[in-house]
Amino acid sequence: MVNYGGISCWVEIESSPAQEYYVQSFGDRKLVTCWIASEVGKTFSINWRNLFCPYPTAGHVFMDGNECGGRVLPASPTFMNAKHEGVTDTNYLKKFVFSPLTLTDDDAFLSEPPNNQKLGCIEIAIYPVQIIGYVPLITNSSTLSEIKVHERAKKTVTQQIRLEEPKRLAVPQSALAHRFTGPPLITFVFKYRSLAFLRANGIAPLPAPPPVLEPPREVLSEEEQADSQEMRSLRERLSVLEAKQSKRTNKRVRIKEEEENIPPSDAGLDRKKAKLDG
Repeated sequence: MVNYGGISCWVEIESSPAQEYYVQSFGDRKLVTCWIASEVGKTFSINWRNLFCPYPTAGHVFMDGNECGGRVLPASPTFMNAKHEGVTDTNYLKKFVFSPLTLTDDDAFLSEPPNNQKLGCIEIAIYPVQIIGYVPLITNSSTLSEIKVHERAKKTVTQQIRLEEPKRLAVPQSALAHRFTGPPLITFVFKYRSLAFLRANGIAPLPAPPPVLEPPREVLSEEEQADSQEMRSLRERLSVLEAKQSKRTNKRVRIKEEEENIPPSDAGLDRKKAKLDG
């Protein structure tokens, strides 16, 4: 979840919040960007929450640079969160889904369309609005056509966002008619790439190494355990005896060295001197 001025925004992939990496805020441009890991075949939604503004807000969503509708969030404690998970026409919903990018070697695709500059981006701009009233019917003709990119121009993007097959809604949706009362309060941009790409470029951390498992210990029989205990006791006894033997040897060597260093005795000279004196 990324935040700016009391407004929070996040992407849910298969109903689980996506981890954001390398979050950057640009206050002078009222812009927050980050990276998320995407996976082909998984559906997702974009969600936001307003805990600051005392007036209604509307989130307008763009997928790969294409406008894809949005939601209005009234300034009421009853409506804390807004979720936009696809394109609807009142009775049916076509969910957003990560899809593989279509590559071609046709040189006609070397000139990059303007929208392709935002390929790989999920964008939502939060506007202050005035609610006019409910609209009973929703007609959203937004489509996300297949994007073809030349192999030499794909850069780092390998995925695009498409729409799933429509699914009937249990309850028909309605909308809040509104008008903008000012410029965007904040724009959030989620740059999606594969997890392998994010790790290879130092954006997402590498996985922790697997723990080293100790080999299973061999279960010894009672007789083997007794033999093992006896061997340990013998080794300990042997160590004690070796220490005693080493101590005795060192003592004998020290005594020998002391005897060799004793000077010649002067006892005979002393007796002669005593006799002459007498």
